[in-house]
Amino acid sequence: MDSNLIRKPFSSNNILIFGVAIIFLLAACYLNLHNSKPTLVISKQDTAININTKFLMLLSAGHKRLITDLLWTQTLIESDIEHYKKKDLNSWLFLRFNTISELDPKFYQNYLYGGQFLGIIKDDIEGAKIIYTKGLKHYPEDYQLNFQAGFLYYFEAGDFKNGLKYLSRVENDPKAPVFLRSITNKLRFHVEGDLDNIFELVLLNYQSAQDEMFKQRLQKDLYSIRAEIDLNCLNGKKINCRYKDLDGDAYLSKDGHFESSKPFTPFRIHSKKQQD
Repeated sequence: MDSNLIRKPFSSNNILIFGVAIIFLLAACYLNLHNSKPTLVISKQDTAININTKFLMLLSAGHKRLITDLLWTQTLIESDIEHYKKKDLNSWLFLRFNTISELDPKFYQNYLYGGQFLGIIKDDIEGAKIIYTKGLKHYPEDYQLNFQAGFLYYFEAGDFKNGLKYLSRVENDPKAPVFLRSITNKLRFHVEGDLDNIFELVLLNYQSAQDEMFKQRLQKDLYSIRAEIDLNCLNGKKINCRYKDLDGDAYLSKDGHFESSKPFTPFRIHSKKQQD
């Protein structure tokens, strides 16, 4: 019989190599099960694909609404919450919402929800401004677009003038919350800077208000405005000043400086930009 056909028994070296291999295999399995792997995070901003708007218009071949619906659905599915602090209008979500507005200028939800998502979640204030501006060209009287744009300008961007521009359009709308006129009054004071005129306006609001909680809020506003007017007059050594506040209580004088008998918050509007 040919000696090459006879199996030779494992040598001690082969057994050692086989044993070491088994040990390494078991060790690898153990490490794989009991050690967390590093997570590779890639920003959506770096991976999102935005196709040129003009190319999409040509590609649509008259089916712009179909492509718009597909883009809108894909955008909602892929949307992220990573803030975009740059002001270069290069946020992938802004580019997507802007493309949709070019393909279908009457797509109302794109302006309403796109503006809110950009302004509040993505913190892309500049992008949100453009989306709201486009929407208001097509829906200039819409309550939600004016309200959301006004909130964005005054609270998120600290632009009180434009905040007043949009909020004043809807302050008397039946859907407007009762506190909206309190906000627009403060915005008017910031823009116009005349406490006496603002006092008269707030007083008219107070006299016509039906909601009791809103009237209480307006009453506090009236007290604050009146106290500031009177104290500016008294401490400025002017003539014909009032020595009693709106409640009929006398102003307190200490070392020639007048103060109100109860604390009050100056009639001012605040924004997120100021807080930052």
